[in-house]
Amino acid sequence: MDETAPSPSVTEQRPDTAAPAPGLLSGRRPGERAPSDVLHACVLMFVAAPFFAHLAYTAWDRLAAGVPGPVATGLWTVLVGSAAAGAAMAGLAAPVLRAVPLLWRMSQAGALLGMAAALSGLHRAAQIASTPLMVAGALAALAAILVNVALWTTVVRRWCSADPADSAGRLVQED
Repeated sequence: MDETAPSPSVTEQRPDTAAPAPGLLSGRRPGERAPSDVLHACVLMFVAAPFFAHLAYTAWDRLAAGVPGPVATGLWTVLVGSAAAGAAMAGLAAPVLRAVPLLWRMSQAGALLGMAAALSGLHRAAQIASTPLMVAGALAALAAILVNVALWTTVVRRWCSADPADSAGRLVQED
């Protein structure tokens, strides 16, 4: 028969180690609820993506209809830029919600790219007198303006700041 004896309890002395500093791609505020302005900015980013997809599709449709050579290059630029901006906005909305500073800056750059693509779409629509491209460009420009304003608000900047300890007391929490 096996006799079991309780093993002596050993208290291990572990040195106190500080929590590792979060990296550039990790969330800064685990467990915290984002303020409503941050939630609204993320929703706007998701809502803006279909407008840029529509602009890209309309540019592709105009290319398929046949346009002069110099305008075709511009329409390809609109197509690629609006597709990239829409993908960036949809893909980077969650990192903004998680307060990832590097990806928040990338989403700001994506929103500026979206503004450039929308304005370029409006310019190309005026060159070829295309009403569908004009409407798509105007809607994408409106969406880009809203997203740019949302990403540069004070609460979003504080939420995504590099040092959460500096801004922890200044965030306005809404229930």
